[in-house]
Amino acid sequence: MVEKARQQKVFSREDTPTERRVLAAFLYHAGLSCCRIEPFVDRSYEAIRQRFHRLKDFFEPDYRDRQEIAVDKAKTSIDGDEHYVWAAVDCETLGVLAVEVSTGRSSLDAFCFLKDVLERCRGRPLVRADRGPWYDWPLERLDCEYERETWGNRSLIEAWFEIFKYRTRCFYHRFPFHSTASSTRSWLTAFAALTMPRSNLDTLHTAKTYSFD
Repeated sequence: MVEKARQQKVFSREDTPTERRVLAAFLYHAGLSCCRIEPFVDRSYEAIRQRFHRLKDFFEPDYRDRQEIAVDKAKTSIDGDEHYVWAAVDCETLGVLAVEVSTGRSSLDAFCFLKDVLERCRGRPLVRADRGPWYDWPLERLDCEYERETWGNRSLIEAWFEIFKYRTRCFYHRFPFHSTASSTRSWLTAFAALTMPRSNLDTLHTAKTYSFD
């Protein structure tokens, strides 16, 4: 991780060792608050928060052929207002392809998200979605092959959302006050990158045997 951060020049300067910066980001990802991390890395709350956000492009999904993708959404609260988090995973690699935040769950919201996901794929993968009516028009309009189900490989995206919900329990299932859709999207992108490290793919494939309700 440290070598990859150096290669990609995630941090512009080495005034603080990259090892310490990556450690701070991973401790925060693991669920510790910024205040609890400060003694380990000798840096302020704000510096730790910024380091986590800087890792959001750590594992940018490759543009490649994909056979199946699974999409879903979950409700969350941002600064007291209801929002929806959208996410998509590659059913083969379990990599998170995209995340998005919207104020609603309309067909237009679903269309914009699905269009972005498909643009990250070479070819036309099978899309697995639930039976929500907001997917009806977008799936037809985008002319893609799809299956509407609440079981099977679609449970893979539900597995990721279980990880997401477990992490946001530290926020009492809402993002801190003064958060915005933009800052939440940045946090989610970093979180998605760090929840699917390539070294853990063999372990994460066991998620295919479970369904999360």
